[in-house]
Amino acid sequence: MLALIFNFALLLGAHLTAVQIRLRIPWGNPLGTEYQGAPVEFALIILAASLISYGIGMLPLASKLRGRRAWLFGLSLLMTIGGVLILIPDVSQLQMIYFGVSAVTLGLIAIVYPDRLLRRSPQDTLWYNLSQLWKARTLLQLWLGYNIQSRYSQTILGILWIILLPLATAGVLSIAFSQILQVQYDVPFVSFFLSGLVWYTLFNQGTLNSINALISRMGIMNQVPFPREVVVLLSLGETLVDLIFAFGVMVIINWVNGIVPNGQYIYLIPLLAILVCFTLGIMFFVSCLTVFVRDVPQLVSVVLQLLFYLTPLLYPVSQIPDRLRVLILINPLAGVIQGFREVILYARPPDIVTLYYPTAFALTLLYVGYIYFITNKDRVTDYA
Repeated sequence: MLALIFNFALLLGAHLTAVQIRLRIPWGNPLGTEYQGAPVEFALIILAASLISYGIGMLPLASKLRGRRAWLFGLSLLMTIGGVLILIPDVSQLQMIYFGVSAVTLGLIAIVYPDRLLRRSPQDTLWYNLSQLWKARTLLQLWLGYNIQSRYSQTILGILWIILLPLATAGVLSIAFSQILQVQYDVPFVSFFLSGLVWYTLFNQGTLNSINALISRMGIMNQVPFPREVVVLLSLGETLVDLIFAFGVMVIINWVNGIVPNGQYIYLIPLLAILVCFTLGIMFFVSCLTVFVRDVPQLVSVVLQLLFYLTPLLYPVSQIPDRLRVLILINPLAGVIQGFREVILYARPPDIVTLYYPTAFALTLLYVGYIYFITNKDRVTDYA
């Protein structure tokens, strides 16, 4: 049953990703206003193909097949493409190409690569580690509370340090963009910038914290047995605490500028969930890779600097030329940040189509990142 759900989820994610690419990139023939990129029939065909491949997978001969999950996923993909071409001929052919490429990519990342990693460990590695992590939830809670308390116990400004840096950055950039460069925004620049920076900081700071998450706690990990994932989640928890204070300050500043909280704030919950999944997946990768390859911190710093400018923090998406939209589309942070901005500044729901790709990317990254972490965490102490 798990294989059935997994195949369906991957193919549905590939489908939604293809829909976003087809609707957001002006390549191919223009689409009419009546065009539906994500008909319900497409999802039903995916479900039917997954059910058939699951039934085939239950056969005795299929159960002995090497790389069984990959073969069954490929079979589901072929049946889906065939079913769509026969039953929904009006679907864009370019979208079907995007669907095929997206599905193959997701299959390689989320099935083939994890299967190779899991061969090093027992088959129940994933569920065993999740159960052990659940048992260690009290340890995570106590450790996080202690770190937060000790972090500011001997500081003069305390939690004000969390908000001083983004406020100072917003102030300087406000002068540069709105006063010197005379760039026009439909809302005050400080509110525009903070509505994106607060959430980007969660990703940025979480990634930076994960660099030394394992290395800095190598001593205690060698002496006390506990799930190694706790130290990564600890870094994420500290960053989430910082987010709470920064969000409160952003709301106050927006209020001063005439932008008050609205009922659309309910959408902040799923948007934050997507961002957390994406960030945590990156953190699992980075924390392990830093132990094995000590050049990772320098690489991460360069990538984060590039992402800062490739993410629409300083400029609205509407000012990006059409020929460069693809650079923003392939950045999963861009759609999420734009979603936050739609809710906070303009009191309207985020564009669901724009969130198709970031959601599929974030969930896949979290799964693969966690598999990579649990299959390599026992090797970490050998590199201390």
